[in-house]
Amino acid sequence: MLHDNLIKCIAIFLETFVHEDLAIMTGGVLASNGSLPVITVFLTIVAGMITGDTVIYGIGWGARKVPWIYRKVFSEKVEKAKEKIHRNLIKTIIFVRLVPGLLFPTFTACGFTGVPFRKFILTTSLAGTIYAAAFLTILLKVGKSFVPSLGHWAWVVVVMTELVIITYRLIVQRKVAAVTADNSVVNCPPEVEENREELSGMPSLSTVTRRVSVSERIPPFVFYSPVAIRWLLLGIRYRSLLLPTVSNPYVEAGGLWGESKSKLMDQIGDDERKWIAPYTSTVIRHGDGEDPVQTVLGAMNETGFDFPVVIKPDIGWQGYGVRVTQAEEDLAGYLSEYRHDTRVIIQELIPWEAEAGIFYSRLPGEEHGRVISVTLRYYPHVIGDGASTVRQLINNNERTRFKNRYYTGKDSLHSGLAEEKLDFIPAKGEVFRLAFIGSIRVGGLYRDGSEYITEHLNRRFDAIARSMREFYFGRFDVRFRSLDDLMNGEEFRIFEINGAGAEAIHVWDASTPLLKMYRELFHYQKLMFEISALNRKRGYKPMNMKDFYSFTKNYNNLISSYPASE
Repeated sequence: MLHDNLIKCIAIFLETFVHEDLAIMTGGVLASNGSLPVITVFLTIVAGMITGDTVIYGIGWGARKVPWIYRKVFSEKVEKAKEKIHRNLIKTIIFVRLVPGLLFPTFTACGFTGVPFRKFILTTSLAGTIYAAAFLTILLKVGKSFVPSLGHWAWVVVVMTELVIITYRLIVQRKVAAVTADNSVVNCPPEVEENREELSGMPSLSTVTRRVSVSERIPPFVFYSPVAIRWLLLGIRYRSLLLPTVSNPYVEAGGLWGESKSKLMDQIGDDERKWIAPYTSTVIRHGDGEDPVQTVLGAMNETGFDFPVVIKPDIGWQGYGVRVTQAEEDLAGYLSEYRHDTRVIIQELIPWEAEAGIFYSRLPGEEHGRVISVTLRYYPHVIGDGASTVRQLINNNERTRFKNRYYTGKDSLHSGLAEEKLDFIPAKGEVFRLAFIGSIRVGGLYRDGSEYITEHLNRRFDAIARSMREFYFGRFDVRFRSLDDLMNGEEFRIFEINGAGAEAIHVWDASTPLLKMYRELFHYQKLMFEISALNRKRGYKPMNMKDFYSFTKNYNNLISSYPASE
């Protein structure tokens, strides 16, 4: 028995050199079916990971000791890389543990550039231990349910899962490489807009030095992997993966996604409705004598609206399908792209350009809630220099270059700019807007505005949220005249409300360190589960998996059918 266990441990240890995830899955199966104690599996995996990291570091250290290699490789760029690695060692090691394809070259570089071995091994051991513990815990929670019943088929599942992970990592590795190649310039040289960037009602951007965050350069399905793992752990702790569907009991799925924006705004009480941008909604139907254009015009006439108006899907996400319509002749083509029986919102165009996301939270049973974050949202734009075309200005700016496919029409979900606009030469200091929506998806710039939270702002949005039926966790998207007005809780209009699925988007400020970003996301995620748990105690039941799957499938089909946003 002891001999068999020793062989199994040696196999797991050696597997960590081939693929760490494979070793963890193998150990998870052996622990789940009782073949090896959990502590033995865990210690073997950690020992293998630490040994592997030491070997990789040693390769770099050994290369440094070879004179001709050192002379050929060492340069000013290597010296700068050394400084960055030494200064951000903990962040770097955690980052490369999560992103495929970076661990070997980074750990080799640690050895080559002379990172102290003691500091390196302590950091990587801690990161590896946490990673192995989290992954193994998840496997054991899941594995105890199905491994005993699968028998030898469990190994087939392990092999198939590993093939999926390897394929996933290869895809991610290529995407990371492509993003890095396309966006190798992180800090642009000073430009006209660096000195003169002033947008109406918003703080100046002249002091902002970083326009694209590290997190934006990571493919979303990689970046959100730790968030998904955290969700799984919270779901296990609270005994329901779908518990947040009762965070706001009278919003579809709690507002995780797929909620009706018009129904949310309808919930605001009469005394607080003056803070909403006037709106109405109607259903687009094709055929059977229905004319979508006349349907929209009829809804506008009933409400007293005139052009220009904003038209957008009632069930939306990140600005998909949003358009500013200037005249009746602009309606036909746009409305024809909606599928039959889609509800749209027609909203008065707010005259102010300054925009913010106000995140609100209140625990069930509390008399008052609070604004827990403010995000200032700058729409995508360039600043003219009197000589360059819009196309050139886009390519000369770090942020707009990073998102240029949206402005040049290369993305099917955004209409892009017409050629004559791309060839237009703005006057010196002129602000040229590239998109109506300010979503980060199309290049909107987010800044953490938590310093602007005041008691006036708190009272205003607490009153608005409490006028709604059982609304505890979500974000109000607003436009306002000036920052002083917003801080005083005056001269703003709500144009959209988002439920539990709305991030506290201040974390997307490019100056926010990656670790702090995850810390904030985890904090708000935990708060959402706590609110939902209190609502469950009050008798509200989370959606079951079957209904949630069907709900999500319909939502995804709807989003993919929308016309391009503007």
